[in-house]
Amino acid sequence: MTILIGIILISFAIIAWRDLKLALTMIVAISPAYLIRFEIGVPSTVLETMILIAFAMWIVTSLRDGDGQGRALPLRAMFASYGPPVFFLLAIATFATLWAPDMSAALGIWKAYFIEPAIVFVMLRTTFVTREDWTRTLTGLALTIMAVTAFAIFQKLTGLGLPIPWDVERRATSIFEYPNAVGLFIAPVISALIITAVATGDEGTRHGRVLRMVMAIGAIAGVAAIVLSQTEAALVAIPAALVIVGVMAKWEMLRTRPCRVPSAIIATGIIVGVVIIAGIPIVREKLLLQDYSGQVRRSQWGETVEMLKDRPLQGAGLGGYPTIFEPYHDAKLYEIFQYPHNVILNFWVEMGLFGVIAFLWLALVTGKLAWQRRNDPFVLAAFAALLTMAIHGLVDVPFFKNDLAVLTVFFMAMMLAQARITNKA
Repeated sequence: MTILIGIILISFAIIAWRDLKLALTMIVAISPAYLIRFEIGVPSTVLETMILIAFAMWIVTSLRDGDGQGRALPLRAMFASYGPPVFFLLAIATFATLWAPDMSAALGIWKAYFIEPAIVFVMLRTTFVTREDWTRTLTGLALTIMAVTAFAIFQKLTGLGLPIPWDVERRATSIFEYPNAVGLFIAPVISALIITAVATGDEGTRHGRVLRMVMAIGAIAGVAAIVLSQTEAALVAIPAALVIVGVMAKWEMLRTRPCRVPSAIIATGIIVGVVIIAGIPIVREKLLLQDYSGQVRRSQWGETVEMLKDRPLQGAGLGGYPTIFEPYHDAKLYEIFQYPHNVILNFWVEMGLFGVIAFLWLALVTGKLAWQRRNDPFVLAAFAALLTMAIHGLVDVPFFKNDLAVLTVFFMAMMLAQARITNKA
């Protein structure tokens, strides 16, 4: 296994040296490679090593090419409106390692969820300079979703490869360690694929039609994988995000595409579908958190609030929630999870009150940028993905996972890049 991993990483290094754009596309598209872990002196993952290899090549090519491929982009322009909240978040995350009960584990989280994604963000902003760069990566993500779905179908049909206790219900986990990870990774990508496939150009070229077909198939396959994993929150987050984005879209964008089904009609259909689904008792129970998983979350949230009353400013520190939370956990029939499964509480327990402020600041900047560029389908696609993660995060854990952190910075960078391209046009 070590030899195979070595061959993979050497091959990736060659690709990164010859084509850094392709290497970055691979990092985003196969970000679940964090699941392949190895240890040579220190624990690491294939994804982490790929990021570090690409970063080394990025530094070398930056020195070699000077201002080639936009690498001379000033720091202020590189982060643009994201600059202040991003640096504030990084600062708070750094401080949160100091009061964590296990500093070694906290530093690992700090590196994997904050520093390495920040490096990916910088590389994307300085290397991806055309819409085709982002489209290619979205297509790569669509192909990854197809592979994830294929394995999920295999698990459902045969029962093989299903970890305990998910084998009892045959909830597909695909390549991941638990079912919800399927929806967390796939849902935001589906939202971006749908908008990109429906609303973007190259309509008259064969290449454009092929890309849109791959995206459409990827989105359909992704929905199938989510259904097989029974990640209901993802099935709610996707249409909710699409409805919000559809409402935001300018009417001018619709008039420029007279052959397309108007977004307003699509949004109306989605709303009707959601209303109908909500009428089904079992789905309504899940939406109102009346089923078992909902009861677990409500219990956990209540106990987490009690914990935060004693530690409102500092929270538990990075990775410290299970340890700090244990004395507050009275509902012994429920296990202690790594996170509270709510996006606000997740940031609060990990980084304290200032972590919540940093998250809300980022959310505000993202919403403002999306509103200003709501006539750009690429910006709307990226915003829909981030919005899907946020909505899903009301009952789960977005961002605090290797692949999700990479996806987050990818879509943030995509929003800024498209705004920059639009400004130049």
